Amino acid sequence: MGALWNGPARLETLGDAVNTRADFPGAGPATGRDRRSQARELLDAMENAKVITEGQFSALGMIITDASLSADEATLVEVQDGLQWLHRNYLDVPHLDGDQRERRGRILGLIDCVQWALRRLPSNLQLKLHPDGHAARFLVAVARRQGISNKQLAAELGTDETEISRVGRRLLAAGVVWKRKEWRQNAWDLTPRGRQYLEETGLLPDVALVEGRPEPAVPDRPARIPVDSPDRPPVGVSHGPGHDAEPRRQGDVPTRRGHR
Repeated sequence: MGALWNGPARLETLGDAVNTRADFPGAGPATGRDRRSQARELLDAMENAKVITEGQFSALGMIITDASLSADEATLVEVQDGLQWLHRNYLDVPHLDGDQRERRGRILGLIDCVQWALRRLPSNLQLKLHPDGHAARFLVAVARRQGISNKQLAAELGTDETEISRVGRRLLAAGVVWKRKEWRQNAWDLTPRGRQYLEETGLLPDVALVEGRPEPAVPDRPARIPVDSPDRPPVGVSHGPGHDAEPRRQGDVPTRRGHR
């Protein structure tokens, strides 16, 4: 490919940068907006290149695959327009050599793949989820916590992992979630189409997402009562259920009943 090693790791082409992202699953899937930007930059580089490299074709194929699996219509349309523009460059060449004919054929093949992916996108009419049903709650839980597992979903929805697998397959077929493997567990992520559906239906949870995960909640603490307050109970008397008695101060000596 186009990667060169010179001291620190250094990537020379956008194609290598996109491929390297896939080598590190921990980095997480790209969002729809990131993927569309990657596609646009890659297609611009391919248009301006004297020769389209194997790495660029591979990177574009990966973007098309990811966009298809996540039902990312915006990225697929971006790629289709860019490929059609690339193909026009070959129409003005009177006599193509063998390498040029091969590149033109690969571009036409990718255009066919993108067009079929767009035709196979699931329709929004398939998504009519009851807000209190398992499918809708599944989707909301994934939006709150990207990468949530089957076991965690089952605990949150109050059901078993068999039901989670069944509901997950249905949502996966609708293109609103995608599934990846983290060791031996499934990890679920929200696709751009899934986020769009939650926004349109008003089900998108109001949580502060940090890299796909909500910030941990801070438990409330009981208000402290000033020492000189008349509402403060005497030393050794409990504040009520859930409250401990005030700790004994240093120097206090416990006495037995009837002894001074």
